[in-house]
Amino acid sequence: MDKFISPNKYIFFLLTGCLLLISIPLIWLAFYNHPSIVDDYCFAYTVMRFGVWKSQMMYYDGWTGRYFHNFIVHTSPLIWRWFGAYTVFPILLLLALWTGFFTLIRQLGRAVLTTSEQIAIASGVCFLYITQLRSIAEFFYWYTGLAGYSLACVFLLFLIGIFIAHHRQQTGWKSPLLWLEALFILVIIGSSETWMVVMLSCLGFLALLSLIDQRTLPVSLLILIVWAGLCSYAVVQAPGNAIRMAGNSLSQDVIFSALEAAKFGLIYFRDLVFQSAILPLSLLFLPIAYRLTDSRNPARVYFAINGWLTLGFYLGLLFILTFLHFWAVGVPPVARLLNVVNFVWVVGWFYTLTVFVRIFRGTIGPWSLLLRYRWPVVLVVTVVLGWQGYRNANVRLTYEDLRYGRAQKYHRAMMARYQLMGATKGDTVALPPLPVLPVSLALDDLSYRSAHMFNDCWAGYFYRKGAKLHKLPVLADTPKTVFPQIARKP
Repeated sequence: MDKFISPNKYIFFLLTGCLLLISIPLIWLAFYNHPSIVDDYCFAYTVMRFGVWKSQMMYYDGWTGRYFHNFIVHTSPLIWRWFGAYTVFPILLLLALWTGFFTLIRQLGRAVLTTSEQIAIASGVCFLYITQLRSIAEFFYWYTGLAGYSLACVFLLFLIGIFIAHHRQQTGWKSPLLWLEALFILVIIGSSETWMVVMLSCLGFLALLSLIDQRTLPVSLLILIVWAGLCSYAVVQAPGNAIRMAGNSLSQDVIFSALEAAKFGLIYFRDLVFQSAILPLSLLFLPIAYRLTDSRNPARVYFAINGWLTLGFYLGLLFILTFLHFWAVGVPPVARLLNVVNFVWVVGWFYTLTVFVRIFRGTIGPWSLLLRYRWPVVLVVTVVLGWQGYRNANVRLTYEDLRYGRAQKYHRAMMARYQLMGATKGDTVALPPLPVLPVSLALDDLSYRSAHMFNDCWAGYFYRKGAKLHKLPVLADTPKTVFPQIARKP
């Protein structure tokens, strides 16, 4: 079979094909995307009334200290009446996500991996992450969710790549890359409290690696740690945090939060491991990990750490991320936060796997499974990936929203609403409910009560005093995906 195509080339086409499998419907769906009824119009309407700066300060003082999130949502395309941007930004986010994975693996393996191998790895990991997103809509198509959670995924991938490049140059605190690192840290921490924890954990882990490798901390890393502390202080000291956290009687209960996080995590991560493509992709990653830990690779130093310490740090971070949501608001993590948890799970899994390959490579020796791809293994992985892709909820959901016309019906209904809001002369507008609510695109519809917050924001944005739905809803023709019970809102 090697006469026609080598295993390496086959894997390249297999993994890039997997990425295309999920990317094509995501790009297609972007052309049916619209600003979300949930929050998007409220931020825009607030800016219309109070201006950009005052709106950010009101939100900082009255709800959350997420300064970068506040900036992004209060400068959204809705403020400029640019509805077409809601087609553009999901596509750009998808491209940036893949580029981030590619940048990271390129910095780690530029000395030992070919460009085609780097592309294949980035494609495979990107495919894995997208298929395990807890909510496609909240990651790609909801502008408010993108501002607080999705963008930081991309920023962290680029930041780690810059860290590696900076370390390779040996230019210390005098490098211009230090300013770029500081900028990424600023926006990542300012995205959400979840990302603040992830960022501080990454910096702490880098400091640990530096102490193990060099027995000292570089000045540049010390500067970034202090800078991250200042950014974190700006997030946690915001007056609005106390207001948001006071809404649930079970919030800040440590024992309750720890027990619930442990019970939740045991079920959730078990399902992630055995119901995702991470195990077959790990088989394909073993030869890559073997080369990444080769003595010829300058980046080998990043994996020169005790395996059990790495595993403990990895599992501990996953636990903390789920624990903090229980502690803050007393309910299980919402979908947008689980998108971040899954990101940490994917990146941390392959890092930990590489660390253990480094540890055992001397004991195992030149094991063929680690040295090169074998056709029997490749074919088994192909079958498993095909089966996983066919059964995956996100793949089926995106294609079915297109195949059954749900996305197109939603798009037409929203366009009709815009026309109705512009043509109606009265102060209060009665709107028909959406005929469908495609789960891959939309989060919610307006309420039948004109006094509802989302109705008020929608009406105000279109210079009306009120808006409401005027008849009973048509049952949405949407599939019911089977997930563990997760609360939708904090």
